[in-house]
Amino acid sequence: MMSDRKLTRRNVLAGAASGAAGLVLADSAGGIRPARAAAPMMGTQVPGWYRFKLGSFEITILSDGSYELPTSLMATNRPREEVKALLAANFLPTETRTSHVNIPLINTGSELILVDVGGGPNWQPTAGRLTDNLKAAGFKPEDIDKVVLTHGHPDHIWGLIDEFDEAPRFPNATYHIAEAEWSFWTTDEAAIRLAEPFKGFAVGAKKHLPPLADKTTRVKPGAEIAPGVVTMATPGHTPGHMSLIVTSGGETLIVSADCVTHPFISFEHPGWWPSTDLEQQVAENSRRKLLDMAATDKAMMLVYHISFPGLGHVARTGDVYRWVPAMWNWRL
Repeated sequence: MMSDRKLTRRNVLAGAASGAAGLVLADSAGGIRPARAAAPMMGTQVPGWYRFKLGSFEITILSDGSYELPTSLMATNRPREEVKALLAANFLPTETRTSHVNIPLINTGSELILVDVGGGPNWQPTAGRLTDNLKAAGFKPEDIDKVVLTHGHPDHIWGLIDEFDEAPRFPNATYHIAEAEWSFWTTDEAAIRLAEPFKGFAVGAKKHLPPLADKTTRVKPGAEIAPGVVTMATPGHTPGHMSLIVTSGGETLIVSADCVTHPFISFEHPGWWPSTDLEQQVAENSRRKLLDMAATDKAMMLVYHISFPGLGHVARTGDVYRWVPAMWNWRL
């Protein structure tokens, strides 16, 4: 017969406690034991892609993974301890830096335009994820119509050629690179001018660029890759380095490539010179120009080497700047 006792929070908790005690007794008596989840550690992240709208364009940022760099390369014209202090103040490691590789795929509605191709599967063990993430995002390498190459460093072009069959990884695409950049990497200029630690870059560039010569357009600054997708010369990191200005429906995205590379140093200290910039004063001038444009126009910026997906805005404070990451948006 059901009890007329009033159901109270105290009664419920008391009943739960007695039930738990019964389970313990059953376990100690050799009865049913509670489950102990001993699942294996996964050791991997989810596929790396993020999609957003820019006017009528749909842009997907694809991760090629990441790689490690010593922080000693980050500002060669500043005391080492000053650089380490800035990193520590922002809760970042002071000896090594994780550099992400964030690659945009621009869907204009009529064309798919990929901006750089990552380092390929054999460059770094933690990079080379572009093809897998492209497929996870719903595309195939054969779908790409155009590939824009911002500059000739390994993490931007060494994914061009499939090293197994020596065929283009994006077989149906045409390719677009600055005239000065093509000349730098396909002649002996790069091997002569690069510092010793970077001379291998020249060898890799000659392996990946010349096979695509017949499909490659060498463009001038301000070239229109497609309606709403225009190149902007930002030299210094390399002689022909270029960024992209993408506009649609009154909205603008600046694809910085490696004109800007770090969320604190590049913005708060644009005059600090990373050793990876070939012409460091020229690179600083380009960096300041691009940051000023982004802050003045309140344009969104995509930065290749900061934490995925690398989207945000640039706020100005006097002569320096501040990186403001964009909020993750689950809705298009």
